Amino acid sequence: MPTRSGRVRSSLRSLRARVPFGIGTVALVLAAALIATAGGVLAIGSPDRPSSGYTAGQLRSYPSTPDTAWTLSSQDLPDYSSDAGIEVAGTHGDRWLISYPSGIGRAYLLIERGSGHPIWKAPLKVGTGSCAITADGVVGCAVDVTALPDAFYLVDDDGTPTRPTPLDDTHSVVGVGSSFLRINQSGYRVTMRTVDGDEVWSRSFAATASAQVTDNGLLQISTNDATEFLVDPATGRDLLHCSQCSITTYPTGIAVSHDGLDTRGVDTYAVSDGTLSPEPTARSAGLRVVPGASTLPVLTATGQAQMEATQGEYEIRDPAQGRALWQITDPELSKANTRPCGAYVAFALKDRSRAVYALADGSHLGNLPEPDIESPDTNIDQLRCVGSTGGLLVFANGGQITAFDPARGSVAWAEPILGRARVVDGFVVLEQGTTLSMLRPH
Repeated sequence: MPTRSGRVRSSLRSLRARVPFGIGTVALVLAAALIATAGGVLAIGSPDRPSSGYTAGQLRSYPSTPDTAWTLSSQDLPDYSSDAGIEVAGTHGDRWLISYPSGIGRAYLLIERGSGHPIWKAPLKVGTGSCAITADGVVGCAVDVTALPDAFYLVDDDGTPTRPTPLDDTHSVVGVGSSFLRINQSGYRVTMRTVDGDEVWSRSFAATASAQVTDNGLLQISTNDATEFLVDPATGRDLLHCSQCSITTYPTGIAVSHDGLDTRGVDTYAVSDGTLSPEPTARSAGLRVVPGASTLPVLTATGQAQMEATQGEYEIRDPAQGRALWQITDPELSKANTRPCGAYVAFALKDRSRAVYALADGSHLGNLPEPDIESPDTNIDQLRCVGSTGGLLVFANGGQITAFDPARGSVAWAEPILGRARVVDGFVVLEQGTTLSMLRPH
C-alpha cells in the first residue's frame, strides 16, 4: 500500500493481543483511536434503521431462521407467460411495484410490502414498455403494443392508467426524484420528463444506455461500451464520466475503479444529500475495490504488485475522507477470497479460515473455521454476500442462504433456496423460478 502521512505503526507485541492472526502479525492503522482496545468490544446488534437507510448490504433484523412473509407465483398472477421470473421493479415505502412476463412483454402490479396483497385491481400490461415509480410514489408506464393506445400513462391508486401523453418511442423508464427518465427503443436517447410529460432535458449517447438512481441519490447512466456517467438530474450535464471503469456506491460516497492497463486505480468522491463532490478525496493508483455489497470500500493491490506479493494487504477507506481508516497485512493473510459484506469484512487466511472485522473501526468480531469439504453451500469462497444483520454475515448461492456468526465461529441459520437471494430496502427477497418470496425479519 502507498505510504501515507499520519500512519501509526503498532508494535508486533501489542498487536498480538488484539489481532487474531498468528505469529508475524502486522497491522497498519491510520486512525489508531478507532481500533477497539481490550475494554472496548464492538457492540453486536443493528439499529432500527441505519442512518443511510437499508443500503450497501445492511439488512433488517434476521437473527434466526426467517419465516416466509408471502409468496407470489405464476399461479397467482393473471396471464403469466414464459418461464421468466417475477421482479421487484421499484418501491415507495410499504408499496412495491412488481413485474412479470405477460404476453409479448411484461405486466406490472403494485402490492403491499408486508402481505404481498395487490393494491391495484388488476395488473397493467405494458407490452414492450416498462413502468417505474417516483420518489413521490407516482407510477408511470410506457405502454406499447397492447390493447391500450400506445402512450405514456400515469397509474391511479386502483391501477387505472390515466393522463396519457405521447409515448415518444419510450422503452425503459426510471423514476428520478419527482420525474421520469425515459430511454428510447434504440437505447441511444435519454430524456428527462415531468409527470405531465414536459421535457426537462434530452441527450444522446454513443452506445446503448441504461440508467439507475444509486442508493446515495446519484443518477448513473451506463453505456454498453464500458463508459459510466454521473449526471445532474436537473440539467442532464455530466458530473463525472469515465471509460473502462466501474462505479461502486457507498453511504458516504463512491469509488471509481479504472480498469485500463495504464490507468488501474481507484478514485474516491464524497457524496452528501445526493450531491457529488466535484474533486476526488483521494486517488489510489495500482489498487482495486474488492467486490461485495458493503458500507465502505476495501481496497487491495492489482496487477504485478499483487502477483509479486507474498501475503494479503488491504486498505479500508471512507470515500468522504482523504486518508484510509485502517490497513492490515499479515504473513497468514490470503491475497484472495476476502469478502466485504454489509458492515463487516471477512478476511481469508492461508489456512482457509477467516477473521471477521467491522469495517468502520477495525474491531474484531471473531473467526470462522475453514470450510467443510462436504458442505459447499457454507464455503464463503464460493458464495455471494447478501448483507449483514446484527453481528451476522449473510451469504448465498443458488442452493442455500446462510447466516454466519463469527462471534461463535459457526453457522447461525441456513435456509435452502432454488434461485437467487436479493435485498430490497433491507428485506431479503427470494427469486426462485416463477415465484417471488419475501422473508419476514424478526
